[in-house]
Amino acid sequence: MDQVPHVSRTDDQLIDISEDGFVSLLMDNGDTKDDLRLPTDDNLLGKIKDGFGEGKDLVLSVMSAMWEEQICAPKDIGPKN
Repeated sequence: MDQVPHVSRTDDQLIDISEDGFVSLLMDNGDTKDDLRLPTDDNLLGKIKDGFGEGKDLVLSVMSAMWEEQICAPKDIGPKN
């Protein structure tokens, strides 16, 4: 019997982008996640960096499967307060 990998998606608020290409995310439980790299896709990377640079509040959708995590989409939730 073949096993299907468990895939999950979370939406976490972007707090910061480090100079070395990692993001800081605020998770639902109030903890921060600092070990996720920016995506390598130029279009997706541009949307994240541009939105963050413009001062927008962004939520990043993160897909997890087989012990790997990857940012798959940004969502603009408005200007930062």
